Amino acid sequence: MADAKPHLFRRLWLRLLATAGIAAAVLLSWWLRIDQARAPSEIATTGFGETIDLGRSLFTPEALQLRRSPDQPDQLVLTASVENVTGKTQNAVFGSPEHPPLLTMGENPLAPPEIVLIRDDAPLYELQPRIPEKIALVWTLAAPWQPQTVEIAFSRQTFKLRDNLYGQASWLVFVPEARMTAEPEAAP
Repeated sequence: MADAKPHLFRRLWLRLLATAGIAAAVLLSWWLRIDQARAPSEIATTGFGETIDLGRSLFTPEALQLRRSPDQPDQLVLTASVENVTGKTQNAVFGSPEHPPLLTMGENPLAPPEIVLIRDDAPLYELQPRIPEKIALVWTLAAPWQPQTVEIAFSRQTFKLRDNLYGQASWLVFVPEARMTAEPEAAP
C-alpha cells in the first residue's frame, strides 16, 4: 500500500506538468499570431501615384521637390492628394496625436513638416469628408543640402469599433503602413 501513493502522486504530477506545457505552447502561439497581425514584419514599399491607407485618410504622394531661394533655407516639398474617408470633419488628418509622414536622410529624421493646402497656401487645419484636397508637406532643411536619396515612412492609425477601456469606437495605435524612397527633383 505504501508503494501505491508515491506512484499515484508521481503520475498526477507528470500529467499536471504536461497539461501546463501544452497550455503554455497554445498561449504562446496565440500571442505570436496576435502580435504578428498587430504589427506586420514587412512594410510595403510605395511610390508616387500609389494610394496609401492612413486609417482616417487616403494619401497619394505625387512629387518630391527641392525648393531653393537665396533668402530662405532650402526646403523639401512633398505634394500629395489626401481624402478624409471618415464620416466626420477631421482636424487630425494624420491621426491624433499628429503623426505625419517621417522623412529621413540616412539615419537622421527631420522635424515634422508644415502642412499647407496648395489651393491657397494656408495651413491645413481640417479636412471635410470625401473631398480630396491637394496638399504640400514642407520640411525646412537646416543647412544647404546636397541632393541625395531620402526615405519617407507612412503610418496608419488603427480603428476599433469597441475599445477595451470605454467600450466605444476609438482610434488607437499607429502601425507602419508603407515606406517610399525617392530623390528630390529641383522645383521650377
